[in-house]
Amino acid sequence: MPEEAGGRAPHPDFGRLLRDAATDTVACHVCGRSFRALGAHVRVHGMTADEYRQEFGLLRSRALSARSLSQEQSRARLAGYEASKKSRSYLAAGRAMARSGELNRRRWSATAERAAEPEELRRTRRATLTAGRRTQSEAAAERTAAAVRAAGFTCLEQALRTVYADRQHSVEETARILATGKNRVRQLLTEHGIPLRPTGQNSAAGRHSRVLLNDRAAATRVGAENISVWLRERSAEGVTLRELAAATGRSMPWVATRIRTDHPSD
Repeated sequence: MPEEAGGRAPHPDFGRLLRDAATDTVACHVCGRSFRALGAHVRVHGMTADEYRQEFGLLRSRALSARSLSQEQSRARLAGYEASKKSRSYLAAGRAMARSGELNRRRWSATAERAAEPEELRRTRRATLTAGRRTQSEAAAERTAAAVRAAGFTCLEQALRTVYADRQHSVEETARILATGKNRVRQLLTEHGIPLRPTGQNSAAGRHSRVLLNDRAAATRVGAENISVWLRERSAEGVTLRELAAATGRSMPWVATRIRTDHPSD
C-alpha cells in the first residue's frame, strides 16, 4: 500500500470511502487530508482514480467526491442527456439491455471479476444481510412476546413449560400458540432446559392438538369457520364424500367422521 512522500502511514479504513458530512468532503486513504474531489488529488500519490479505487477496495463505480459535488455533476449529466438527441441515441442500447436483464447476466458471467470484487461491495452486502436477519429476528421475537402476553403468561419460559411440558401439547400446537415456527420452538425448549419428547411419543393432548391443526387447515382451505358444520351443510346439499375430500384435501374416512361428529376448530 503506498505511502505519502512525507512518510505518513496509509489510512486504515480499507473498503470504505470516508465522508465528512460537516465539511462535505472526502478523506484520502493515503494522506488523510480532505478534499471535495479525490480524482485529481490521488495523482500526487502516483495513482489514477481507478487505481486508487482498486488499491483501497472501493467500488469501481464509486464517485471519489463529496455528495454535493456528485449531485451537481449528476444533474449536469442528466441535463446534457435530456438536451442531446445524439446522447439519448447512444444510450438507448444500454437501456434496453438493462431492462431485459442482459447487463446483469453479463456481469455475473464474468467469474474472474467476481473473484476480485471490491472489499466495499463485500462489506456492504454483509452489512445488508446482517441487518436484514437482525430485523427479522427482532420482529419474530416481538410476535412471540405478544402471543405470550395474549395467552396470559408472564414470560416465555412459563409459556413453554405450561403449554408443552404440563399440557403435553405438540411442538406444532406450541408453535401456533406462541406465533412462531416449529424449529424455533425446539430451539427455545432446549435453551430453557425443557426436554423434548422423543419422536413418535404421543399424548392425548398431542393427538388432540394434531386433530385441531388438521381441522383448522381444512377449514382455512374452504373458507369455513367450523369444518364439521361446513361439511354437514355441503353433504345435506348433495355433495359427495369424494368431492368433499377433494375440496378439503383430506381423506373420505376423515370427511365421514367429521360429518358424524362435531370436532371444534378451537
